[in-house]
Amino acid sequence: MLRLLALSAAAALCAAPAVAQTFTAAPTAAEMAAVYPEKAKAQGVGGAVELVCTAARDGSFDDCAILGETPRGLGFGAAARKLVESKLRATGVAKGAETRIPITFSADLARGDAFSVKTPVWTSLPTVADLQAAAPKTEGGPNNARVTLVCDVQAGGSLSGCSVDREEPAGAGFGPAILALAPKFQVALMSAEGMPTVGGKVRVPVRFDLKPVEQAAK
Repeated sequence: MLRLLALSAAAALCAAPAVAQTFTAAPTAAEMAAVYPEKAKAQGVGGAVELVCTAARDGSFDDCAILGETPRGLGFGAAARKLVESKLRATGVAKGAETRIPITFSADLARGDAFSVKTPVWTSLPTVADLQAAAPKTEGGPNNARVTLVCDVQAGGSLSGCSVDREEPAGAGFGPAILALAPKFQVALMSAEGMPTVGGKVRVPVRFDLKPVEQAAK
């Protein structure tokens, strides 16, 4: 008898869960590179800053104070404050509210390398139904598969230029299946650790857990 496969309810993305996007405007990777401290760039090092800023009525931030800066003395604090006060906008923040904002400078930018987003915040993901429809359904096919895409982040957090970086097992059709779903993925304009996403690259890991149709129906 033909053994059809279907995704069970356990099918899930190996990525951060989707959350509502907070930032409506944010610096791009190119804009962060433009203010990258020269001392840090010369040394090829990255940095991290935590700011506390006051929210304005229009969602912008001003009066930012530097709570922490690592490493110190290379100018990351001043650069982060400039970026936030000129480029960052948010919704859902009351006027006058003090808001802590982390900003992370990737050493990739200092070296002029391709900028990779470490911890993207997903604002849109394919549904389980989308994955069920895309999964290859072949007799005797694999029960588990993993696929990782590498994509460019465009304005608004949409993805483009995606390619399959990992497909296990290879050649079973899962790579092309997820590649076709790439338009359904979207990231927030800032990552969880405070990195700009637009202009960077993001990894999209997906896991398929499959069961025979008869088992999935139980």
